[in-house]
Amino acid sequence: MDHHLIMKKKVWPLLLCLTMQICFFVHPAFSQSQQETLRISIIPHRSNLGNEHAYDALFSELVKITGIQFEWVGSKSYDDVINKIKTGNADIGYVGPFAYVLAQDSFGVKIICRTLSKGNEEFYRSMIITRKDSGIHSLQDLKGKSFSFTDPKSTSGYLFPMAQLKASGVFQKDFSEVKFLKRHANSLLAVYKGHVDAGATSVTSVDKIDINIDELEILWQSRPIYRGLWIARKDLPEEQFKKIQQAMLKMHETPQSEVIFNKLTTKGFIMGKDSDYDNVREVMKWMQEK
Repeated sequence: MDHHLIMKKKVWPLLLCLTMQICFFVHPAFSQSQQETLRISIIPHRSNLGNEHAYDALFSELVKITGIQFEWVGSKSYDDVINKIKTGNADIGYVGPFAYVLAQDSFGVKIICRTLSKGNEEFYRSMIITRKDSGIHSLQDLKGKSFSFTDPKSTSGYLFPMAQLKASGVFQKDFSEVKFLKRHANSLLAVYKGHVDAGATSVTSVDKIDINIDELEILWQSRPIYRGLWIARKDLPEEQFKKIQQAMLKMHETPQSEVIFNKLTTKGFIMGKDSDYDNVREVMKWMQEK
């Protein structure tokens, strides 16, 4: 009998066995690495690429501390982020108070932490602004004028200012034109450059662009609102959730903190609880009744 044929008969079963063993041991390891990659989605207060660049140092540090990898998932709107968390297409996300309440009350999420601004400030405010040379000096003067909001699911860019406008007898139909400009900086600039007569934005938008604030008049400013927060899908494994939460709460203490927060209005994180946003629920309920 051909010796080569005998060797083939002996070798092939051995190779097949080894291949099956390799596949058996490698596959679980690959699955584990896949599970350790979490997807992030953030409300579009910048472009998707702008968000990636701004948060790059923060998530690089999170990778070092937690050993978890992160993948960016782009978003087009506040609703888009909520839906991605709901459907599991994103594991964690940064949202505003209004978007958080909608998510929590409709399908449930976990609060990772709230954000802090400079000086460890926990709150921010909504405001309605106009140019000082616009001839507008009260909310009632806005009837028949053009107006800009940010996103329909924005706390300070829509919910709170629209509630105040309604309380003042001004309804959306009373404007000559309404624009939804997605980002707070866009709404601020639209007013500043005279593209609209007035608009709603967050007080934090002033820190994001270079303008002469003295040219603007604040027609109304809201009561304090707890700043936006980081959330996770409700079924995110507790081990991963705790790792991320503990790392973010200590982020301002790291030697790299200045670099981490350099491009962000966020300057640190603090524990948060659902009841922190009850005032948002109150406004939502009032709006539904009117």
